[in-house]
Order: sequence, then C-alpha cells, then structure tokens
Amino acid sequence: MCRMGLFSRNKKQDGTKCKVCGLELSTPERLEKHTKKAHGNVPEKKIDPKGGDGGMW
Repeated sequence: MCRMGLFSRNKKQDGTKCKVCGLELSTPERLEKHTKKAHGNVPEKKIDPKGGDGGMW
C-alpha cells in the first residue's frame, strides 16, 4: 500500500518553529513577528540608585 501523506499531521514545515521556545507557527512571517515581540528586546532590570531593598519604609 502506498501512502501519499495527504492527511498526515507530522509533516514538518521548514522555518516555522521558534528556536527559543519551540512554539510552532503557521507561517515564517508569523515566526519573525513572534521572535521580535516575544524574544527580541528584553529590558534589563533597573537597579535602585539608593541601594534600598525596595520597601516602603
């Protein structure tokens, strides 16, 4: 019996899986938008110049 693979869900699309979190997206364009938004500009934590522990008192 010859299978054509028309209904298989295991077919992998190239360039649609996020390398950082492993999320599978539908198109390479969506992958690019996801990567920029989710993993792109991660701001650093700001250090308190006063050296306090961040409490109110």
